[in-house]
Amino acid sequence: MWHQFQHSVGIKSCVISRLASRHRTTGRVCERPRSGAPRVTDRNDDLYLRTYALRHRYATVTPLTLRHRRERLQWAQDHVTWTMQQRIHHHPPIPPAHPQLSVHG
Repeated sequence: MWHQFQHSVGIKSCVISRLASRHRTTGRVCERPRSGAPRVTDRNDDLYLRTYALRHRYATVTPLTLRHRRERLQWAQDHVTWTMQQRIHHHPPIPPAHPQLSVHG
């Protein structure tokens, strides 16, 4: 019976099992209270933040300074002729885009 229900609704068996177990334990299937600080954002806020971040991927990135661009260019020029074998066995640090990202609000 559960197998047919899972397929018709499209819910994985582990979810059904967890809900059934929670119902047997507490008599409810809603989430139990959790320890720690209460959530600041609700589900709608989380969805909005996710959508905003996906639409504005570079909104929070600090532009590269001239020094960082020069360092990245130099690193690329130094390593452009490397073979795949050299790349695999040598792991020099790639210069970061920026050591500290800041959020522009």
